[in-house]
Parts: sequence; structure tokens; C-alpha cells
Amino acid sequence: MINNAVKYSDGDLVITLSEDGEITFTNHASQLDKIKVGRLFDRFYTVETASAESTGLGLSIAKVLTEQMGGKISADYEDGMIRVKVHFPKR
Repeated sequence: MINNAVKYSDGDLVITLSEDGEITFTNHASQLDKIKVGRLFDRFYTVETASAESTGLGLSIAKVLTEQMGGKISADYEDGMIRVKVHFPKR
């Protein structure tokens, strides 16, 4: 998650950890829109401006692993900012 945020952000990244176990990654991402963000967790999906080295598997794998550990991962986009939330509930 951190690698993706650093690699594809417009130069900023804020990571927030809440008391309920939610980690939020927020950064500017001018190359994205709501449709692209809605597909970020799809296998093999890459944003056109992404590096030619990208396989489009990173966020798909993050989603599978997060869900296998009982967590949830989601992304939303508003006002040029992408927000990816990862939540692991208390057990």
C-alpha cells in the first residue's frame, strides 16, 4: 500500500491510524477519476499513466490478503484526492 501511494501520488501522502483499527492512505492523484478508482482492485488493471513495469496485481493482492485476514479495503476519490481505507476489526 505504501509503495503504491508513494509511486503514484502527486508527491504527498498522509497515513492515518484510527482507534478502531482503520488505516487510511490519502494523497493527491490528478491522473485518477472515480471510474478508475472503482477499478483499482481489479486484477491486471493499471492506470494509463502508470509505469510500463506495473502488472496491475499489487492492489488486487492487497485486497485478497486483507479479506483473508478478516479485514476490508476500499477506495474513494473526491476533489483530486484518493483515499484508500484498510480496516481490521477487533477480534
